[in-house]
Amino acid sequence: MSPLTFNIIRQSTQLSAARRGTVAMAHSPDTNATSGKKQIETSLTSSTKRVMETPGCFMYSVKGSVPHLTPDTLRLQGFGGVNVSIEHILQDHQPAGFDKWPFSLSKFLNLQDLILLCDIRDSSRYTKVPFNSDRHISMKTRRGVRQLTFEEYLKVVRAYEPDIIAAYADSISDLDQSEHGNRQLIGPGAGFKRVCKSVDRSLKWLDQILQERQGIDTLAAQDEAAAEIKKKKKGKKDNNQENGVDQLVQETKKVHLDPVTTDKEPQAATKKPWAGVSVFAHVLGAQIEQERIRSAEETAKREGVDGFIVDTNTLPGSRDEIFKLMKTSLDHLPTDKPRLIYGMQTPEDVLRSIALGADLFDTSYPFHLTEDGKASVYSFGSNNTTSPITNGHDNSVKTHRWINLWDDEHADKFVPILKGCGCYACYGGRHTRAYINHLLKSHEMLATVLLMGHNMHQYSEFFSNVRQSIQDGTFEQHSALFVERFGTEPERTGEIHAAQIVLEAALARRNRLDGDESEEEIAAAALAAEEKKKEKERLRKERRENNKTKGLRNMMNKKEERLAKERKQEQPLHEQHQQHAGDESSRQG
Repeated sequence: MSPLTFNIIRQSTQLSAARRGTVAMAHSPDTNATSGKKQIETSLTSSTKRVMETPGCFMYSVKGSVPHLTPDTLRLQGFGGVNVSIEHILQDHQPAGFDKWPFSLSKFLNLQDLILLCDIRDSSRYTKVPFNSDRHISMKTRRGVRQLTFEEYLKVVRAYEPDIIAAYADSISDLDQSEHGNRQLIGPGAGFKRVCKSVDRSLKWLDQILQERQGIDTLAAQDEAAAEIKKKKKGKKDNNQENGVDQLVQETKKVHLDPVTTDKEPQAATKKPWAGVSVFAHVLGAQIEQERIRSAEETAKREGVDGFIVDTNTLPGSRDEIFKLMKTSLDHLPTDKPRLIYGMQTPEDVLRSIALGADLFDTSYPFHLTEDGKASVYSFGSNNTTSPITNGHDNSVKTHRWINLWDDEHADKFVPILKGCGCYACYGGRHTRAYINHLLKSHEMLATVLLMGHNMHQYSEFFSNVRQSIQDGTFEQHSALFVERFGTEPERTGEIHAAQIVLEAALARRNRLDGDESEEEIAAAALAAEEKKKEKERLRKERRENNKTKGLRNMMNKKEERLAKERKQEQPLHEQHQQHAGDESSRQG
């Protein structure tokens, strides 16, 4: 029986698929605990549950820690879960040393009061990594690209014992940015064959994970099947060797691509089941609609899947095209299980996703705002009465949803970030915009602590008001008003604020001990470095386009050669003789 339960409290009107509910996770016994005292403590808490309200969020984390938040400010946030990426937290010597791992990851990170979701890759952004194979998945760690095998993944799950584990899946990562910012598939990953293989691999791995969860050693079953094939290969006679090899190749592929099944269930269950781990399965299919439908329907058929993940970070096309692909997946998933969406971070994207039936997201959006020195001033629902003038905006600002506290205009504004905000930074007028502007320009870490706390609080209030609007039946109305008032989020370009460039250049000069330089010289050097970076990026894109053109030209030449060869082979034999005779006569003449 799964420790996770999902209850729908209120379904929205027929105009959308929005719903309000709860995800509850029972405390599971710590299977790595050895002391009697620990077992008694666990039994006392096993009846309690940790709850996340939906629509809601898992807090985004880096290396197991929510960025810029201290443990006390973390507990002030209104989110009930944390998302931890394996590629962030896996150490170089792991998983080989997991036999000495003394307790669960939740206890190691001191997050026992929250629901912990563990996925392989970073959910906040798209990262292009090398291809996956039947035996491994590529992930980007702090020391470069690392290959995580399925066996290592199982060791990680058994050692970490997260509340929710994302299934091992072959997510296609062959995307690149077009000139207009839309993601496009490039290279061999764009093909239908590659997408089908991605879905097949992921379903096969999901079947193995669900069996491992029950205690069935699927890897041992694979080894037995491989041994049988090796034995069969050894016993083949010489006169049947050619036919036998073809058959063995097909059987060997079957071992690696087909789900492991066994007729000896009692003997196969040799490992301890994952008693307290729920499984969320990735729904794939890339840009091919029929494969998205197949992935959703086949994944939904698997008993033991507790929820679904739709990663839009890896989808190509414009925003509208991505929403269309996401809707295709959501429409073919059961409604009685939660759906987690990656890549939908801005408030308007979240609202649109909720209207399609999404339940869970992550807090990447407030993290990105904090990294840019921005503070949220948006609101949703009945509280959507904030005045742009009151909050320090003017007509030159393209959006009223945030303010950039790097701007010099806030250096003399001795008012809270947002009037009426109840976060730690704003409540009681503790910290003003001028103070945070000073902290940013002084390179003080308290600046990001205050900003992250404020942005997380605003994001939490946003979701709380969304849930209330679903309860009241006003979700569609308030969503339309939100988009009308705040518009759409400007594209995040990654450009650094001019004041931040000057600061970082000064810090770099101090660290290099280059001697005395004026602020103008520092700024000029920083701008020159930025221009050099842009020129390098332009040259890289130009080389990529040239290589693509060259590759297409070579492909066309090979195709023409192949067609010419085929035409020559199709020529009647007598015509070839006539041509040969004509050549001989011309040669003699």
